[in-house]
Amino acid sequence: MKLFHGVLGLAAICVVVVLLSLLGLIGDFVSGLIGPHITMDGLLLALICLLMGGLFTLMLMLIAKDAGWLDWLPALRKKAAPEAAANPAKPAATAPATQPASPSTGSASGQEK
Repeated sequence: MKLFHGVLGLAAICVVVVLLSLLGLIGDFVSGLIGPHITMDGLLLALICLLMGGLFTLMLMLIAKDAGWLDWLPALRKKAAPEAAANPAKPAATAPATQPASPSTGSASGQEK
């Protein structure tokens, strides 16, 4: 239960920062910083808002994927191994067993005396 609340808390923080970034972009255009004339302040504010919004959106997507909230999307479902699903009766091929290497006795060629 505690872990679930932690995940919800992280998701809520991400959503708040993304919304504030969107409000910053809207405010940038409404105030005229990025209007007919682009100012350095407007450009930097827009780039910072895009950066913060993008990073926290990516983090929100990773949290949602780990928590299983996006299982309804077919592209993000975990797929089983195709061979095991196609042929469940056939056992998986095993690698041939190799002989364990014997410890060397200190000779340069690595052969036993």
